[in-house]
Amino acid sequence: MGPTVADLVAGIIDRIEDRPVGPGRPPMSTVEVIETLRFFLREGVQWRELRAADGRASGSTLRRRLEEWHRTALLRRVHAVLVRMVRSGPDDAAWDVVVDSCSVRAKHGGELTGPNPTDRGKPGTKYHVVVSTDGLPLAVMPSAANVHDTMLFPDLLRLAQVVCAAIAKLYADAGYDSADNRWICLRDGVQPHIRKIGEPHGSGLGKVRCVVEHGCAWLLAIKRLDRRQDRLGRIVLSLLTAAAIFIIANRISPF
Repeated sequence: MGPTVADLVAGIIDRIEDRPVGPGRPPMSTVEVIETLRFFLREGVQWRELRAADGRASGSTLRRRLEEWHRTALLRRVHAVLVRMVRSGPDDAAWDVVVDSCSVRAKHGGELTGPNPTDRGKPGTKYHVVVSTDGLPLAVMPSAANVHDTMLFPDLLRLAQVVCAAIAKLYADAGYDSADNRWICLRDGVQPHIRKIGEPHGSGLGKVRCVVEHGCAWLLAIKRLDRRQDRLGRIVLSLLTAAAIFIIANRISPF
């Protein structure tokens, strides 16, 4: 039997961090922190409900490690390593990707929240996602719910390009219809397939976009993400990136 998801992710983190062993009490093992993070995301419990126990970190320890990993962009690096592990090979020349977003309610407010136009103006956060056509989440990014999709498109494309060998085609709905976005794609050698505003349905784009809709559904099936509970934007970004990491790691070690 191969390594578990937690062993796989923790092993990558330990190789990247390479923490020196010093005097004093040793820190909690990374695999225990990762197991706690998986539980926290899956069950959607409150921070105060996470108590230190055998094989599980406390809420304060988990938050501290997430803050450290955010400062060093470590989770993005782990994400990139896992994507390349799944898609490495001789046929890894160019990928086709799909872009979309989904919104969640943010009852407690905080950073990266705004009136959601699809939820009667209630405070919300939007998750922007880039998914390969075989279902791998290549880039994730949160924003306020009232931020238009076109505003995040350049950053999303850049993040996806970091983990891709190359992008051949990009599919998106009319929410991303913009001359600037099309120009950015063509500049980078990406063929944009973006439905124009007012263009009738029936182009067949929906058959491709269903992949990213499934990706958004996977994220919203995670209890800690289907309702915005954390006020700090960096924590939301870390949890969103961790969710993408676990989705990919499950393909390698589905245990």
